[in-house]
Amino acid sequence: MRRPNGPALRTPPAPTPAQPRPEPQPPQRPRRPAPESPETAGAGEPKSAARAREPLDLTARLDRAEPATSSPPGLRASFASWRELRRAVSARRRIEREEARRFTARTRRRRQIRLAVAAVVVVVLGGAVVTAYSPVMALRHIDVVGVQSVNAAEVRQALAGELGKPLPLVSSADVRRALDDFRLIESYSTQLEPPSTLVVRITERTPLAVVKHAASYEVVDEAGVVLSAGASPQAGLPVVTVPSGQQPQDSAGFRAAAAVIAALPAAIRGTVTAASASSANNVTLTLSGGKKVVWGGTDQMQLKTADLEALLKGAAGASVYDVSSPRAPITR
Repeated sequence: MRRPNGPALRTPPAPTPAQPRPEPQPPQRPRRPAPESPETAGAGEPKSAARAREPLDLTARLDRAEPATSSPPGLRASFASWRELRRAVSARRRIEREEARRFTARTRRRRQIRLAVAAVVVVVLGGAVVTAYSPVMALRHIDVVGVQSVNAAEVRQALAGELGKPLPLVSSADVRRALDDFRLIESYSTQLEPPSTLVVRITERTPLAVVKHAASYEVVDEAGVVLSAGASPQAGLPVVTVPSGQQPQDSAGFRAAAAVIAALPAAIRGTVTAASASSANNVTLTLSGGKKVVWGGTDQMQLKTADLEALLKGAAGASVYDVSSPRAPITR
């Protein structure tokens, strides 16, 4: 049969059946050959191969190569200095740690001592406060000291309202209010004596002169406080004349005369029977026997007193002694 002209038609090949893909296998590590003993290793092998299997001794080679690889002297010295420096730094750090430990222990001991002292102080103060305000320290006894004209029983009765109070609560204002009514008391002081006693020390007013007031004679002290009154003057005290209508406390003449009488020695003061002062600079004294002393003001008291003592001894027959000018005293 004749084939037609033109390109030949190719028949496609028949499909082949699909083949199954092989599964991947894990890689196998190559196995090392088992070591052989020298006897078995040498059997059937040349001597060169046997020598190649023997371990090499490199000690001799390293010994021979050491001079070529040794450090130079400068590097070796630097390394030695570095090691010494490391040792010094380590030693210093060790000393610093010991000092820090010692300082910390000292500080801890000081803190403990301070805390202990503070605790003791707190306990003592707390105990003192509790004890001071407890009934153990309540006022139960009042002692009055230094009285002669003042009645001590009346003073204790006036202070009876303070009994039962703790001693720290006894105030000076309460004591002052209780003693204000006692005219004979010039000053006082108080002292608390634990556990339950109050001591009152009194300074009484000293009678200095007598002032005539209306039909009575009043005994007064240097401040002009009236201590007592009577129908006749008290013996041993000079009578001071006060301008009419004035009280002794308000009179400048009385204050000057009282200051002069208080400054005289006891021997001369006992001979003064009267005193008068129309002003603060014109004080006149009357002595026993009618003798007059022209004193003047209250300046130069010591010098005037010395002049008067000398005149009384040197001119006992005189009737007037003028010491108002102490630099030139005169008698008449």
